[in-house]
Amino acid sequence: MTSTTSPTFETWPDGDEATGQDCVDLAAGYGVTLDHWQQGIVRAILRESGGGWVCSQAGLVVGRQNGKGEILLALELFGLFELGEQILHTAHNVKASSDAFRRLWSVIQSDQDLVRRVRRHSQMIGAEYVELDTGARIAFSTRSASTGRSLAIDRLVIDEAEDLPAAEVAALQPTVFSRPRSQSLFFGTAPGPWHDSEVFVTLRKSAHNGLNPRLGWAEWSAEYGDDIDDRHVWVRVNPAVATGRVPIQAIVDDRAVLPPDTFRAERLSMWVPHGGGDQVFDAVAWETLKDPASVPVTDVAIGVDAAPSRDTATVCVAGRRADGRLHVEWYVTQPGVTWMPGWVAAHLGAKVRAVVVDERGALSELDWRAARVRPTLVGHREVAIAAGIFSDAVTDGTMVHRGQVELTRAVLGAKQRPMLSSQAFGWDRKAPGSSVLIAASLALWGVDCVRPARPLGGGSGTREVILL
Repeated sequence: MTSTTSPTFETWPDGDEATGQDCVDLAAGYGVTLDHWQQGIVRAILRESGGGWVCSQAGLVVGRQNGKGEILLALELFGLFELGEQILHTAHNVKASSDAFRRLWSVIQSDQDLVRRVRRHSQMIGAEYVELDTGARIAFSTRSASTGRSLAIDRLVIDEAEDLPAAEVAALQPTVFSRPRSQSLFFGTAPGPWHDSEVFVTLRKSAHNGLNPRLGWAEWSAEYGDDIDDRHVWVRVNPAVATGRVPIQAIVDDRAVLPPDTFRAERLSMWVPHGGGDQVFDAVAWETLKDPASVPVTDVAIGVDAAPSRDTATVCVAGRRADGRLHVEWYVTQPGVTWMPGWVAAHLGAKVRAVVVDERGALSELDWRAARVRPTLVGHREVAIAAGIFSDAVTDGTMVHRGQVELTRAVLGAKQRPMLSSQAFGWDRKAPGSSVLIAASLALWGVDCVRPARPLGGGSGTREVILL
C-alpha cells in the first residue's frame, strides 16, 4: 500500500503554510521523514496570518502507532532550533514523556551541528530537558495538578490527551497566556471508558461545533457502531496502514489479543458516545449488562416515541426473561410517524400487555383506533417515573440489553432534565438518541404498570411480536 486516507473530520483556520513547509523540510534534513498525511498536519498547525499562528489550539486524534510522535518530533525540533521557543512536552506517565525525550535527543546526537548548539541538558528520568545557546528550551514532564505553574511557554504539548483530568489542564493552560505566539497541542487517541477524558471530549465538541475559530483539529476515527472486524475500516482510520508504513498484520495481531473496548479506542479511535461532563450512565457498567442472546418471555410491553420534528419514530420492546430479569431492546426506527399504528398492529400479539404512548407527543395524535390498537396513554408523571425505572435498572444491574448500537448510543449520550417541580427527571430531547431512550423507558414502565389498556382492539389474535 502506498496510498493515504483523508481525516474522517478536520477543521483548520486559513493561513500561509510556508513556515510549516520549512518545518517539514528541516525534519527531513535530520532524518525525520514524514508521510504525506503527517506533513499536512504539520503545515496546518504552523499556518500563519498577520504575524501569528492562526491556531491557538490544535488537536489530533488517531490510533496508536500511526505516527503522532513523529509529528511532535518535527514540530519540537523546528520550534527549538529555528523558532527559539520555550516548549513544555507533557504526557500522562513517565515512560511516555521519557520516550519523547529520547526520540528528540537521538536526532540531536546524530548531527554535530545540533550537538554544538546544546548549552545544557538533563537525561534524568522524569526531569529531561534540552537548552540551547540561544536560550530556547524544551522540557519533558508528566502531568499533575501543579505541572507548569509559574512557567511561560510558547508551545505546550499535551500528548496522550485522552487521559487529561481537568485539574491538570487548569495548571497547564495558563503557561501560554502571556506569550504572543503561543500554541497548545492536544494529541491522543479516542478515550476508552477507563480514561478521565472530559477535557478532550469537550475540546473535540468545540472543534465539531465550530465554537472556537482558532482551534484546528484533525481525526481519523471510526464511527460508533462500525464493524470492528471490517478491514476496510481498519485501513480508513489508520493512515500509517494506508501508506504501508505499518503492516495490516499488526492490527490483526492486536485484534487477537486486545479486549473489544481497548481495540475500539486504541486501534480504531472510536469515540463512545456520552453526554460529556454530566454523563448519566457509565459505559463500563452498561457493557456488563449486555447479553446478545437475551429474550423476553413474559410481561412484554412496547414503548414508542417520536422526535418533536416528527422526522422519525422509534419502537422499543421490554419484558421479563425466564430468569426474572428485565429485558429491553431497540426494535425499529423509521422516517415519519404515520406508519406507527399500522406497524404496531401488524406486530401485536397476545404476549403484549401494553403499548405505551406519551399523551403529549406526536404519536398520541395518530389514528390508533383505525389500526385496532389500544395504546396506554401516559402523562408527565408516568414519563418521569419511566426514566427513573430505567435509571434504577441500570444502576442496580436488574436489566439486560442486547448491545444494540442504537440503544447504546442513546444510553451513553443521555442527559437529564428536571420534571415534576424538580422532584424527578426525564430524558433531555437535545441529547443524541433521546427518542430511543424515551421509547425504551416507556416500554420498561409498561412491564409492571397497573391496569394497562388492553392493546388488542380487534382483528386476528394470532399475531406475535417478532423479537430481533
